[in-house]
Amino acid sequence: MVQIDKKQRIEEIKDLLQDAKCVVLNDFTGLDVVHISELREKCRQSNVVFRVIKNTLAKRSLGELGLEELGKMMEGPTAVAVSMEDEVAPAQVLKSFADDYEIPRMKGGYVAGQVLDEEGITRLASLPGKETLLAQTVQVLQSPMRGLVNCLGASLRDLVYVLKAVSEKKEAA
Repeated sequence: MVQIDKKQRIEEIKDLLQDAKCVVLNDFTGLDVVHISELREKCRQSNVVFRVIKNTLAKRSLGELGLEELGKMMEGPTAVAVSMEDEVAPAQVLKSFADDYEIPRMKGGYVAGQVLDEEGITRLASLPGKETLLAQTVQVLQSPMRGLVNCLGASLRDLVYVLKAVSEKKEAA
C-alpha cells in the first residue's frame, strides 16, 4: 500500500471514530458473506456503521486519538461498529445478531469516554434503548403529579357524592 494511501485511510478511520458516541470492536471470524451482509443491513437500520478495518491502521488512528487502550484489543480479525447518535445501539445490534448466530464475539469498546471490555459491552447491550429510558424517566416524573391530581379530584368527587346523597335524602323526605 502506498504511504499516501495509508495516511488517507488512517485519517478516514480517525474521522469515523472521532465523533462516535459508541465504538464496539468485534471478531467476525466464521461469518460468511451472506451473514455479514445481513449484519451490515441490521446495522444500517439502526444508524450504525459496520466496517472491517486493518488492525495496524486502526491502532495508529486510535493512538492519534488517545485511545491506545482500545487499540490493544485490535488482535485478529476485527470489525468496528460505530454510532454517532446512540450509545447503546452498536452493542445491541451485535448482541442481537450474536444471539441468533453465536457470532460475532465482542472484544470491547469505547462509550462515553470509557474503554469497556467484552463483559462491559455485553452489559451495555442489555440496557434498554434510549427511547425506552426517556419514556421511563417521563413516567417517573409524571407519577407524583398524577397522584396529586387524583387526590385533588377525589376530594371534589367525594363532595359531589355527598351533595347528591343529601339532595336524594331531601327529595325522599
